[in-house]
Amino acid sequence: MSKLCIFIMVLLLPLILLAGEDTSMKWIVSELTDYVEFLEELLDQEIVHMQADIITTDGISFTRTLHQGWTYGIMAFSDERIEDLDIILYIDDDGEWIEVDRDDEVDNYPSVIIEPSETEVYLIELDPYIFSEDYEAAHYGMVIYHELPE
Repeated sequence: MSKLCIFIMVLLLPLILLAGEDTSMKWIVSELTDYVEFLEELLDQEIVHMQADIITTDGISFTRTLHQGWTYGIMAFSDERIEDLDIILYIDDDGEWIEVDRDDEVDNYPSVIIEPSETEVYLIELDPYIFSEDYEAAHYGMVIYHELPE
């Protein structure tokens, strides 16, 4: 490759890196890293699950076994395309999902704390309640953590 081509690419690199910034997952991954460092290094918590993905107006839900004897924190966050993201936590009661907790504050960084009385399967639902104007999808990150064993 000629020196002129390399020079032009170096000059254009900042513009290339900014292209698609609104739809990039880089910010979410960076935030996840910051949360991991904060939780593990400053609060002595252990990350037991984390994920990052795209979320649409349908929201997303998944199940997770939470164990008796632990206090769990579940927190999520989104990029600027969501104005209000909620977490709703359900427990299975004979095949019916019963709500046990929720964070429905008007923000895009919900969190809940749960201390299961028994080891059970929980349904965790992320609901993008309000999207910013003209958006129907966004990136989110989520972390489930508990205290370190003694």
